[in-house]
Amino acid sequence: MPTMKRVSKDRLVDINDELVKSSVHIDDGCDWTAYLNWQAKANYRLSKGIYEPPPARPKVAAVKIEPKKKARKRGYQVVQKAISAV
Repeated sequence: MPTMKRVSKDRLVDINDELVKSSVHIDDGCDWTAYLNWQAKANYRLSKGIYEPPPARPKVAAVKIEPKKKARKRGYQVVQKAISAV
């Protein structure tokens, strides 16, 4: 099922689309700390036979969609300086 989010005033984007997922970072705004701690103890609970339901992941901020930043190409400048020094 498509989940549409408004990117600008007149533009909607399906955030589950693979192309969108590869070009933007989507922050759901939930606090995952308690869940990640619960998940870290999964093997312990499994070996002891303990059942604990997963903790809630409360919403602490609004959903953010921001573009992924491209890595800077640092080697190019160093190579150019070395070539010009010769």
